[in-house]
Amino acid sequence: MRRFTFKVSAFVAISLCIVCVCGCSLFRGKPVPNVLSAEEESLGWGLLWGGEFPPSAWADVRAGSTNFTAVGWAVANDALVASAGAEPIRTKTAFCDFDVKVDYRLAPGASASIIYFHNAETNVDTSVAYELAQPPPGTEYEDAWQTARIVARRKSVTHWLDGRIVDRKTREDTELSGRIMLAPRSGNVEFRNMKVRVFGKW
Repeated sequence: MRRFTFKVSAFVAISLCIVCVCGCSLFRGKPVPNVLSAEEESLGWGLLWGGEFPPSAWADVRAGSTNFTAVGWAVANDALVASAGAEPIRTKTAFCDFDVKVDYRLAPGASASIIYFHNAETNVDTSVAYELAQPPPGTEYEDAWQTARIVARRKSVTHWLDGRIVDRKTREDTELSGRIMLAPRSGNVEFRNMKVRVFGKW
């Protein structure tokens, strides 16, 4: 009888452990988008969008604008969505030495770019474009999220895609600064987890 009791107790204990582990996995779910982790906060990252609409850090592209009246934008499923024909938008803040990363998802056939060093107030075009790539062929739309990253520091500018450097540029004017622009051209484009950190002067 004692041996039977022990076996039953052991079985119950193992079952509870399995339920606990499975339950934790189920309730843990996916990471919450558009928030900073404790590590990101410690490294000086800030949010360019926290899920609100209109997006408080963004404005129309016209010179001097601090309003968001651009057509074609909405929020859906924790993403800032540009529909076909949406107007470009830009950050209200200009950046010089910075590190920006953006998760994006292009609908099939859609195209867009992230433009930086944009200055609508000057007659000189200083803008540089990062063309957003479509996902690899055969990727399911639900898994088509990619992460674009631009790091501008001193004379070096690098473009990253999903953790890999895909382009390198040289900035001759290390004092050059400008806004960051989201520029959809065709089809639906979704953005989320837009974050930036600014490097101090050396």
